Parts: sequence; structure tokens; C-alpha cells
Amino acid sequence: MTALTSGDVPQIQRGGPAADRAFRLHCLNRDSTNGALLKYRDWQGYMVTGQHSGTHWIKWMLSHAIAAQYGVEPPRYFNNASSNEIIGHPKHRRIHGTLPRIASSHSIPPYALDRRWVRALMPLPPYGVVVRDIRDVMVSNYEKWRETYAVPFSRYVAGDPTGKAYVCDVWWYVHFLNRWGEVASRFPAETLVIRYEDFQADRRAALETLAKHLGLTLSATALDAGAAAGAKEVMANHQDPAVDEKPLRMDGVPAATFSEADEAMLRGILDRNLKHDFGYGYCGAPRGFQA
Repeated sequence: MTALTSGDVPQIQRGGPAADRAFRLHCLNRDSTNGALLKYRDWQGYMVTGQHSGTHWIKWMLSHAIAAQYGVEPPRYFNNASSNEIIGHPKHRRIHGTLPRIASSHSIPPYALDRRWVRALMPLPPYGVVVRDIRDVMVSNYEKWRETYAVPFSRYVAGDPTGKAYVCDVWWYVHFLNRWGEVASRFPAETLVIRYEDFQADRRAALETLAKHLGLTLSATALDAGAAAGAKEVMANHQDPAVDEKPLRMDGVPAATFSEADEAMLRGILDRNLKHDFGYGYCGAPRGFQA
């Protein structure tokens, strides 16, 4: 990722047919060559989250539920390396060898993951996929990286279809939704999709649904412990002070907002490129996989 200024954003990043073509080429290249989920497949289950879709929060709750079930110490902080002690990236060394093997990832699946012959040759774990309203994702990402991006919010809304300018933008999330929507459509029994908003509405129920899909046997007491750990006031006391990042938002009010022009730009990109809307209704009528 390289920071851009308002004066040096190429035309391809301003929307329209050129951006759409660049996006399709980028996806073709990535989805043909990215084999991370196939390489690191020896896991009991995968918690896959879109960026800025509650990864720290949900992993923290599930880690606490597992810790309560098996009588081990839960992570001390949700925002540093200790958060990976029970559920970590598939490349991480395991701290507790006797606990269930659950991995956490933002990975976008390659084409091979929705091929039945591939799954017949190499059994794959169940995937619990968490998605979020793309507008909230974009605001959250922009707020976190505002100083690094050094562009106005409207420029960020247009995004970069080549995936070079931003950690996460509309194009990254459309790519994530399109690919996981395809996998979930073809393998619904193996692919659970939960919306971030479901955790907001009832984190205890959503946590239980995710745990069951990942093959975890957790008692009611353990699930209660996990849900309780996810309260904002609890998490606010478990944020590593040595980590230089924005503090946990307690009011939920973002600073960046979409103008009418921003909304029109976003709708255009989604209308032309989004194949699966997961029930968010971005384009009016339902499109593709519905969570």
C-alpha cells in the first residue's frame, strides 16, 4: 500500500469502465494464484472475517468461550499478539496444543475452493464467514488509516481497483463478498455466513451459531462467558496501552460521512460489480447469496 494525494490518483481509480476492467483483471490474477486457504487447511474450522467486520471482537469472545470451556487463561488483550493465543492466523505457532484448532483469517478464497473435485482430493474445514455493511466497513477503515491515506473521504470512496492504494476499500470488499458468496452458494452446509449486525443484535446467539458450525462443543456457561467478554466496557479495559491505535469507540459515531455524490459513486461500483449482496440490498432487489 502506498499513500496517495488528491492530485496523483490516476483515472482508473475514479470509477467507470476502466476501473471495472482493472478490477476484473486483478481478481482473475489473485483468485487463480492465491492458495493460502488450501495450503493451511489442516484446521478444525476457520473463522473468516471481512476486514473491519468485528474480527478482534468476535475472536475475543470465542477465545474467552473456549478458555472457559477448557479451563485455560484467556488472552490478556484483544489488540496485540496475545489475542492469537487461542485463535490465531493459520501460520501462527499454537500455544495450547490440546485445544480445538480454530484459525482466523481475512482470506479471499481462490477459484479452486469452489471446485468439488478439489474438495474430494483435499478435505477442507468448515468456514464461518462474517460480513458487514460495506458502508460501515469503509468508514471504519478510512478512520483508522486517514493519516496514512492522506486523501479526502470522497477520493477513498472511489477506491483503487488494483488493490495497491488502500488496506481495504470498496473494491477489496466487493472481491471478498463475490468470492465467499460463490463458495457459500455452492457449499452452504460447509460455509456459514453470519452478519456483523447479527452479533450486534444478540452476540450470545450469534456466538453459539458460529461455535457450533466450527465443531466446537461449548457449554452454556462457556458461551455466557464469551458473550460477557464482548461487552464494550469489558473490552475497553483489555486494550493494550502500548499499542498505538485509536481507542475503542464507545459512542459508535463515525467522523466520516457519505455525501450524495459519494453515495452515487458507491452505488455505481456495487451495481456494476457486486454479485452477492448477502441480504444488504445495496442495489434494490436481492442479488446472489442471501445471509
